[in-house]
Amino acid sequence: MEMMSKLYRRTVGYIMQTKMYRYLLKHVIPYIRFTTYYTNLRGKKYHALYQQLLPGDVILTIDKKKLTTLLIPGEFSHAAMCVSLDAEWEVSEMTHSDYTKSCFFDICKESDRVVIMRCKKITDEQLTKAIAKCKSLQDATYDAEFSLGIKELYCSELIYVSYENNLIEANLEDFVGLGRDYISPVGLYHAENLKVIVDSDLL
Repeated sequence: MEMMSKLYRRTVGYIMQTKMYRYLLKHVIPYIRFTTYYTNLRGKKYHALYQQLLPGDVILTIDKKKLTTLLIPGEFSHAAMCVSLDAEWEVSEMTHSDYTKSCFFDICKESDRVVIMRCKKITDEQLTKAIAKCKSLQDATYDAEFSLGIKELYCSELIYVSYENNLIEANLEDFVGLGRDYISPVGLYHAENLKVIVDSDLL
């Protein structure tokens, strides 16, 4: 059993370091959808969500029509962070295009469900610091190996790193049995110091 486990970890680790894996993850998989029809978040739902949004909020999403949703288990497949409400750079997220400066509308138009979360216990100083930290990471590239670090980041890791010293009180998971610490969008949803502000499924 131990031998099989080692073989599995070695094989998956090898695959994740290949150029083909990185190419598929960044240039093929994100573009595969099972329908060209619109997602559910338009009109009244979008405006109801936007009215609740504040800088520092954690945004969790899922688009059930994307291939990536099948590859990422759980209620949510993506995470982002609100950094302002200026209609230009409202949201920071890690995507196949690396660090991405988006508007909240960009998030909603590609989602079937959006949940906005906010820290329960946080000072104004800590909040300002977290937003500044998130913005300071704009040169980061996408982490195709999903390993915790700073130079390369994946979507939920951007939030985890921005709220330094695990201010959100999230529990790390084992990434696909590789013995590697991982923070998932679902892990953010269950973080002790985050609370749900609004859930599009309840609107």
